[in-house]
Amino acid sequence: MRTQTSLMFLGSTTVNCAKKPNMSKPTGFTLVELLVTIAIIGVLVSLLLPAVQAAREAARRAQCVNGLRQIALAVHNHHDARHVVPVSARTVGLTTQPRIAAMTQLLPYFEEGNLRDRFDLSLNWGHLNNRVVVNTPIAVLNCPSDPEAADRLDGLPELNPFVAEIGAATDYSPTVWVDKRLVSAGLVDRTNSVEGAATDEPGIMEYNNPKASFKLVTDGLSKTILFAESSGRPFLYRQGQKIDTELAVARVNGGGWCRPASDVIVSGFSVDGVVETGPCAINCANGSDIVAAGYPHPYYVTYGTGAPYAFHPGVVNHAFGDGSVRSLSDSLEIREYARLVTRAGGEVAASE
Repeated sequence: MRTQTSLMFLGSTTVNCAKKPNMSKPTGFTLVELLVTIAIIGVLVSLLLPAVQAAREAARRAQCVNGLRQIALAVHNHHDARHVVPVSARTVGLTTQPRIAAMTQLLPYFEEGNLRDRFDLSLNWGHLNNRVVVNTPIAVLNCPSDPEAADRLDGLPELNPFVAEIGAATDYSPTVWVDKRLVSAGLVDRTNSVEGAATDEPGIMEYNNPKASFKLVTDGLSKTILFAESSGRPFLYRQGQKIDTELAVARVNGGGWCRPASDVIVSGFSVDGVVETGPCAINCANGSDIVAAGYPHPYYVTYGTGAPYAFHPGVVNHAFGDGSVRSLSDSLEIREYARLVTRAGGEVAASE
């Protein structure tokens, strides 16, 4: 019996081993399923990408706001120490006298005292002995949304051909005046105390006024602009478009942090950003073309031609006299913008 049982077991084992393997259908994606999956991933990425870009821009804008706030606080520290605000000192026209920017005076107040100590105030900003200092990029003066390189350079405007070799760039500048031509054109209010006087309307950091101080700001520090973004300079931008990659072909007069010409005179533009003295206050152009106009400029002479301009969607950041920073819409009318720039107009400015 034992032998028979063993044989039966072996036979059973032999039969089991002889069974055919499982020929079930192999697993995996068909071509249609793969294409549908790729399409779904593509849709998800297309939905996610704008959100990522918006988050990045929000971070860049926050960094820009922080930079402007530091500059505004530096102005306050300067005022506390000297009882005046820093102003750019310059004579009009081609001259051998030194031209010194307000930003140079501010250097010790935003932790750049070493640069200020090495700057020779008896020499012009573009003098060979000041080159190492003025060619130094300063991170707090650059907006991260600006597509141009932070270490780009400005140059001496009187050189022909122009060479970009002097003056690291700034994206922030004081708004020093409202162009008197806007008053004549009826685009802004007369705010000067002398009725009918053909003068520019001064802002807080008025050109060539060593006595300019906060006590002159009777409109209120919280209602008066101190600094505006003017990004991309010395390259010329209009309505978000770079006009030319060659500065010898098209450029704004100004851009270097060391240059008084980088201060902003508010003149307005046509909507396309081409014509000076127009209704557009913000973001139509970052300045007028000094190459097309010729240097010295037929109206501004050796003053700068920059304008309020930024690469944030729809807004330009501004530091106000009280140290606050606000984003002003590029739909703001030039009359309302000018009311925020002038320091003693007595106007009732609408909400910006």
